[in-house]
Amino acid sequence: MLSKAGLAVAPLWVVPLWVTPFPPMVDYPQQLALAAILRWYGDPVRRFKETYELALWAPHGLFKLLVAGLAWVLPINVAGRLVVSLCLVAVGAAALALCRRVGKPPEYALLALALTYNYAFFWGFVDNLLAYPLALGGLALAEGLFERPFTVRSWLALAGVGVLFYTVHLQFLLLFAGAVGWLAICRLPGWRRLLLWLSPLLPGLAAGLAVMAYGVLRSPAGVISGYERRMRQGAPFRLPVTDKLSHLPDLLFGPTADRSSSISFALLAVVAALAVAWRARSSRPSDPPSEAGLLYRSRFATLAGWLGALYLLLPELRGGYLIAERVAPFALMVGVVALPPVLPARRRLVAFVAGALVVFQLGATLTGCLRFRAESAGVEELLAGTEPGQSLAGLIFQRGSASWPRMPVFLHFPAYYQVWKGGRILFSFAELFQTSARFRPGRSWDDLLSEWNEWSPHLFDHDRHAGRFRYFLVRGTAGDVADAFGDDPARLGLRGWRSGSWWLLERESPASAPGSVPSLPAP
Repeated sequence: MLSKAGLAVAPLWVVPLWVTPFPPMVDYPQQLALAAILRWYGDPVRRFKETYELALWAPHGLFKLLVAGLAWVLPINVAGRLVVSLCLVAVGAAALALCRRVGKPPEYALLALALTYNYAFFWGFVDNLLAYPLALGGLALAEGLFERPFTVRSWLALAGVGVLFYTVHLQFLLLFAGAVGWLAICRLPGWRRLLLWLSPLLPGLAAGLAVMAYGVLRSPAGVISGYERRMRQGAPFRLPVTDKLSHLPDLLFGPTADRSSSISFALLAVVAALAVAWRARSSRPSDPPSEAGLLYRSRFATLAGWLGALYLLLPELRGGYLIAERVAPFALMVGVVALPPVLPARRRLVAFVAGALVVFQLGATLTGCLRFRAESAGVEELLAGTEPGQSLAGLIFQRGSASWPRMPVFLHFPAYYQVWKGGRILFSFAELFQTSARFRPGRSWDDLLSEWNEWSPHLFDHDRHAGRFRYFLVRGTAGDVADAFGDDPARLGLRGWRSGSWWLLERESPASAPGSVPSLPAP
């Protein structure tokens, strides 16, 4: 009863996304800006077409396409939050389907749901948020297909999931292929049946590996921007295993300032301990013959184990991209399915603790989002008065939030100008290979980015860098504004407004058009 009630009110899980117009997700504004480019690409007022060209064949495009499609009937920020909300709720639904498929208590799906406000969420990795339910649902599908005659429809269904990962996330395409392969191997089929079961993964893997070989391994000039080439030259960064283990609460439940993630982690550990202590034998009638043995019965435990091992072995940062942190939440989502069924007499208590975890995590996230709404207030008011189709530079001196101080949640807020008004900003995800829109040849301002970017507002030099921009959006103190523009910005031909911690400055004589590329003055 408790589990059914919990799943019935699962939509309450996304309330934190709707109490603030700006989700506390680092990359989310950039992803929304790419969706805006797709939605209003031909709009002459927003002037996207002067600067960008579409690359709809690129990987990781599903979120942008979904949001752009919904933006025809909904405000784009509503459309973006709706897609993110569906991703979070879908994790619970997919985990429930997997639990039912393998004969585990449905309460375990609540544990997977509790893991969705994780490190990847606060980084704004929307493609990962799509990948979690797709992977869990795909594993449930594979489990069912392997238990009955494998027909053409079975092959097409599994192949469709694999190909869909191309549009979601290539790293999770590899993880999903490995997970399905492991579930197949654990059944100890003959080699012909094994090849038949695994062959549907080939189309998705072929597409993914081909684009990785072209755009990731070769890094050809003209395809990979100068910004991304410089980013990829960074040395890999690895943490010691002890540090990786100590970071697990923050990875699974968000890097909170009040350490509420540690309480959530403790509640998860209590559920796991109770499930193991009061485990019951599975009574699932559809289990295959006993000759499958321990390998089959432990297939999800070992699957979660090697996913956990990947987290421990992979670098935290490689080529400018976070790697290992993306894997840890998925490993635990699979791991909750590996928990044994609970004795009927103890099941209610286990369900109660699982429900307590969900309620606590929801409360902590909701509290943080309410605080974030107050912290982010003012930016919408300032940007509402700007003209569309212009160029805007962001100078985000204060990137963190009181709720998630170690996350640069305000880093990409300048991209909201593109979301609402079009035009262009200094740094855009269009600089990256795996995006649905890219800069037209010669339209990237890489000469600016090589001197100053979104991570280094202190390197902004008005005389060298300001000439291409009509607007400047600053988050910081009056001292930060003075450092960037002097004590009297009016002497530079700037007029400004302030709201909260946000400042908007405008050049009284408009800057060059978004597509033009004037030269930098000599140093």
